[in-house]
Amino acid sequence: MSTAEPFRVWWDAAAGVVRVEWEPDARGDVTAARAVTAAVRDLGVGSMPMLVDIRGVATLDREGRAHFREDYGGMSKVALLASSAVNRMLANFFIGMQRLPVPIRMFTDEAAALAWLREQQ
Repeated sequence: MSTAEPFRVWWDAAAGVVRVEWEPDARGDVTAARAVTAAVRDLGVGSMPMLVDIRGVATLDREGRAHFREDYGGMSKVALLASSAVNRMLANFFIGMQRLPVPIRMFTDEAAALAWLREQQ
């Protein structure tokens, strides 16, 4: 994990997905949210499915959530991997939004999330 950012973004060629993994007890804000979408774009893989592991997220402020509502970094669909009550709440917030730019689902099982992301590619 990067010491400068509370997350890691990488292209997982074996799975065919972009991965975003938040550090344990990460406290996300709009600056981190913007850095995530910029890092996703910087990978240069185009419109691909993305697995976001939010199991480590402690909080994501309102401005950070608002940023993700508007900007998914150009991904085709997003699977959120959640476990705790806090990150399930965050995942449900994203899923419950009225205007989603891409399909999004929450999972507690990584294999199921990856299977969904690979569907209809």
